[in-house]
Amino acid sequence: MRNLNIRGYTRVRKDVARRLYGEGRTIYLTPSNVVPSDFSVPWPISNEDGKNFDTVVGDYESYNCGHELGYYTNFWVKKRRKKQ
Repeated sequence: MRNLNIRGYTRVRKDVARRLYGEGRTIYLTPSNVVPSDFSVPWPISNEDGKNFDTVVGDYESYNCGHELGYYTNFWVKKRRKKQ
């Protein structure tokens, strides 16, 4: 996987996204052929409602992924600002 940093978002692997989701961080989802930009806003998910990560991702893929936008999901996290 390429290391992508776009508009304040960093792309992460699915296992990293699953771990961060379990820790309570917000994960952002896009279809595989889409990157975060002014025209495509990533879909945020968080563990506040207690849903299983794989269930949420499966639901997202069934409704948002396909032949036009890509068949799988990319996972993004926002960069944290360093405290000074």
